[in-house]
Amino acid sequence: MVRIGYLGFVGVLFMVPLACSSGDDGAPDDTGTVASPSQEAKCGQAEAKDTLIADLVHMSVMENYPLTRLYEDVTGEITGPGLPASIEGQLQILNTVPAARDSVATALEKVTGLPDYSIDAYGLHAEACDGVPAWTPLGDVMISTNAYWVEANPTNYDSWRTAHKEFGKQCPLVKRVGNDDIYDPPGDGSTNAPPSSTVSSWGVVANAWGICPSGAWQGTYCKLSYATGVNWTGRWCRYYYGANRCVLK
Repeated sequence: MVRIGYLGFVGVLFMVPLACSSGDDGAPDDTGTVASPSQEAKCGQAEAKDTLIADLVHMSVMENYPLTRLYEDVTGEITGPGLPASIEGQLQILNTVPAARDSVATALEKVTGLPDYSIDAYGLHAEACDGVPAWTPLGDVMISTNAYWVEANPTNYDSWRTAHKEFGKQCPLVKRVGNDDIYDPPGDGSTNAPPSSTVSSWGVVANAWGICPSGAWQGTYCKLSYATGVNWTGRWCRYYYGANRCVLK
């Protein structure tokens, strides 16, 4: 099998061997010890707030915006200079969920201010968790996640490793599997599967802030701006924190 990633975010495809995110291939960890699937797949440890954190890591990777720039301000909110719209939109929600905000603040204690790292490539790794709790404005739901792999540039690589490690301490959906840096965000709200009772053939695309288009009513299926696929599932428009946002269903 192969996995496909994007080099430099310009659509140049390359292919590298695919490893199973559940650890079924028995890949060794950093110490050379073979970890069991139950050790590597930390899905059972996830709490509802963790999907918000995994989404934040996902957006930072896609935007090539290092987590080292984020910090906790005097009001206790997580912010950073020159935030891309997608990350600012995610933080607007995350900052209203105390458990998620506090976890990120704790992770940033050893991350804020480190030299900036950059991401060379990332890509879909494999299906990851099935049936983990996730926060939504209407209460926690059970969702599935996908695993993504990340390759950071050698320049200031230690900053990336520290960020990944510290966020992983706070969020089991951010983890190291064998020799791969992995994170497991929720699905992006789209799918290529044929329409079924759980998949809609129609929906709307949220803007870079994660806000649904004007005129989209609550309950409309939606995708985040980076989503791919021809059908909609998993996210819908709900009013939260002053806007009609595309959130997990």
